[in-house]
Amino acid sequence: MAASDLAQLADLKAWLAGSSGIGSSDDVLLARLITDVSGAIYAYLDRPFILPRSWSDRYDGNGKPRLYLRNYPVLSIASLVIGETLIPAAPTPGAGVARQPGYLLDPWDGTLPGRRQAVDVHGHIFWFGRQNVLASYTAGYQVSAEAAMVPSAGPFTVTPQAPFGPWASDAGVTYADGTALTAVKTAPAQGQYQVDAAASADASPPTWGVSYVFAAADAGTGVLISYGFIPAAINNACIEWVAERYRYRTRIGQSSQTVTNQITSAYSLKGVPDFIRISLDPFRNVVPF
Repeated sequence: MAASDLAQLADLKAWLAGSSGIGSSDDVLLARLITDVSGAIYAYLDRPFILPRSWSDRYDGNGKPRLYLRNYPVLSIASLVIGETLIPAAPTPGAGVARQPGYLLDPWDGTLPGRRQAVDVHGHIFWFGRQNVLASYTAGYQVSAEAAMVPSAGPFTVTPQAPFGPWASDAGVTYADGTALTAVKTAPAQGQYQVDAAASADASPPTWGVSYVFAAADAGTGVLISYGFIPAAINNACIEWVAERYRYRTRIGQSSQTVTNQITSAYSLKGVPDFIRISLDPFRNVVPF
């Protein structure tokens, strides 16, 4: 499976369970269809990626104090440069906090599907120019600092809650006080963690992790886990679209079929089935940029 796949082979086969002709002999075909359909979904959404990653985008200055970033949801900004001026982060406004020159990000509220977020600059403007604004930032769907407790007795594993969709990438673990733990491949010691080796994004082929493994020395310790996820609506749309394409091979080009002159079955030949559009449309990047 490709790292950009939006569904897992096991989940797809569970969806198809009970259908004739589903077996390990079709795994290669199904895996290829997952990758192909995932690419089609990214194209339909007009979004190159949805898991957390770093971006460095150039924008044309608009002569205003507000600019909307291209990718979302934005998790953090690493740097903002206008022309040759590095703009610092401004403190968040609040009681007793004086406004200072710098930038402020309109934060993501954590709800789906999210929206394009604005960056406002105080004491500056995004002065007119071609590609004179450089924004470096992290964007993608992520659960940040999910609170968990390492079990007091083995196995010392924690399963992420994944409330909005399946786990898809690790974004780090800290203790409750913010001290970072180090990711390792095997046998974590105190202050280290391991993403379940049987379901690791580093595996070949990559699969999706389901648990975090800690050391016995960290038993009973509070941790904060951050991870990227595939929104459930997108994950389900990928599974259902692949299932539709898989079944299409038994009725290529057919729009209907009559059985024993009594029962007629009709099939949609649309490029993107209507039931898939309904799930994906809220996530589309429809604002021209």
